[in-house]
Amino acid sequence: MKELAIALVAAVFGLAGTVMGAVIAARSTRIGAEKNAESVRRQVQGQGAVEHGHWLRQQRLSTYEGFLEAWDECLRITQASGDGHDHDSTGLDDLRGAAGRMAERARRIALLGPEEVTHAAEELTATMQEDVEVCTRFIEAAQAATAAVDGRPVALDAMTEATEEYRQRTGQLAELIQAARDQGRDLRDLDGHPLLREVMLSMEQYRQASAGAQGALLENFERLSATMDEASTMVDVLKRNKEARELSRERFTSAVRKALGTPPLPE
Repeated sequence: MKELAIALVAAVFGLAGTVMGAVIAARSTRIGAEKNAESVRRQVQGQGAVEHGHWLRQQRLSTYEGFLEAWDECLRITQASGDGHDHDSTGLDDLRGAAGRMAERARRIALLGPEEVTHAAEELTATMQEDVEVCTRFIEAAQAATAAVDGRPVALDAMTEATEEYRQRTGQLAELIQAARDQGRDLRDLDGHPLLREVMLSMEQYRQASAGAQGALLENFERLSATMDEASTMVDVLKRNKEARELSRERFTSAVRKALGTPPLPE
């Protein structure tokens, strides 16, 4: 009986040891599996971050290049206008389209970042769009001034005719007076002579034509002078924007180099 109890106790302890060993082995297996899973997760996460970084860099590069293409297009158009090849609304429409493409690509840059590149792109875009607005106002002002001048023409033909008529009549009057003197006649005898009426009529016509021409010239001069003052203000804005763009272009280029040269952090 004693021997049976001892054997039973030994069996129980043996079973307990087996169970404990199995538990420890299972726990060790689970811990190992968790470590492997964590390692795999980190590896996958790291690979995903690398791939995302590569994708982001390619997207940024493509968008930056597109923005600079639109910027260069704006420069070509403004250069052509500055050389005197294109001063009409067609060139302005081309510039407006290119500036619009700059704005659209600047908005995409804002989505891709980084902030420094976005800010420089927005500055470049804002000054170029302001140039478009200024050029639009200038063309409108020039067209309005031209229309006003055309609507108030200087009657040069009428002025010329009146001047010639007055010159002829005054010459005839001088001859009439000289003839009367040569004949020893009293000049009062010339009162009522038809030529005197013609001279006075030609003088009045000359006065009216001269006043009309002077009024038209003065009005047109004032209108053109106001347009030139407005144009001068616009030129100052264009010069200021050009200087600002030179700085913004430097900042944009520097920020792009930094953005493309530094691996983006995983988000």
